[in-house]
Amino acid sequence: MFEIGSTLREERQRRGLRLEDVEKSTHISGRFLAAIEREDFDRLPSGVYRRSFVRGYADFLGLDSDAYAREYEHRFTPPEPEPEPVRRHVRPRIAPALAVAAAGLVVLIAAGVWWLTSSGAPKTTAPPTTTTGVAGVSTTRHAHHRATVPPPTPQTAASLRITAARGSCWLSVRVASPSGTTVYEQTLQQGESVRFGLGRKLWIRFGAPWNVDARIGDRDVSLPSQTGDIVATAAGLT
Repeated sequence: MFEIGSTLREERQRRGLRLEDVEKSTHISGRFLAAIEREDFDRLPSGVYRRSFVRGYADFLGLDSDAYAREYEHRFTPPEPEPEPVRRHVRPRIAPALAVAAAGLVVLIAAGVWWLTSSGAPKTTAPPTTTTGVAGVSTTRHAHHRATVPPPTPQTAASLRITAARGSCWLSVRVASPSGTTVYEQTLQQGESVRFGLGRKLWIRFGAPWNVDARIGDRDVSLPSQTGDIVATAAGLT
């Protein structure tokens, strides 16, 4: 175990850097950096933002960012609650006599439907069409061909590709809104890419957008320069 805040502060001071210098390079707010040095993590945004900021601060100072992230998780991440036991649903047993009666009723209904469709209703055919040629000869054609229309060709929705080009970045992707269904939530490591279909609107929160590149289809799209949220559609990012 080691002190996260004090070691970061000592390394920053050893390099002759101010908090303003770190903020300018990492795009992490100075008040968040000061809270990290005090290990006052309640001042930071909740969730994986805290671990991401600790990792980013350590990485900027040339320290082992993975070790700092693990130390934060070990000391400050609350333990996950134990899952509740799964209660198995026992289906009630059906008495054999009732099952036999139900099967017989199904057979009777099927036989009645077959009898009605095979002999009860008269069959109709389309009337013939008669045309007269030049020589007065009548030609009879039975109208039994129908024109067929080919099914529409499905269109492929555009997709959003996000690549961690300059460092890692935590992502949280939900459908339509911040309260929508979560489809992706983890840290995208440098060199990795992830793709999302844009058939529906997506709400995306970026932990370190300055580390990633984004493309919709075959065109590049710009991301915010600071930690924040965007809405992604096939038309672009807002």
